[in-house]
Amino acid sequence: MRKTILIGVALAAALFSASTLACDAMGPATHMGQLMSVDPANNSFTIRDAQSGGPITFNADADILKALKAHTGSLTVDYEENDAGNKAVDVSF
Repeated sequence: MRKTILIGVALAAALFSASTLACDAMGPATHMGQLMSVDPANNSFTIRDAQSGGPITFNADADILKALKAHTGSLTVDYEENDAGNKAVDVSF
C-alpha cells in the first residue's frame, strides 16, 4: 500500500514538472496551451498557458483566426511582442 502511494506521488510530481516547464523548454516567444476563445471582432484569441495556468491573449491576422475557429484543444503559438501586445505570427496544432 505504501509503495503504491509513493509511486502515485512520484508520478503526479513528474507530470506537474513537465507541464510547468513546458513553455520555457520551447524557447523565447513561444507559448503552448489550451485554446479558450477566439474573438474575431478584436482580432484576438486567448489560450490557457500550460506553464502558468493563466490566460494569455494574442492579436492575430484573419488567416490565423480562421484556422482557430474550427480548432479545439492544445496549440503552440509563436509570437512577437509589440506596442499593442503579443502578435501571433504562427500557430501549430
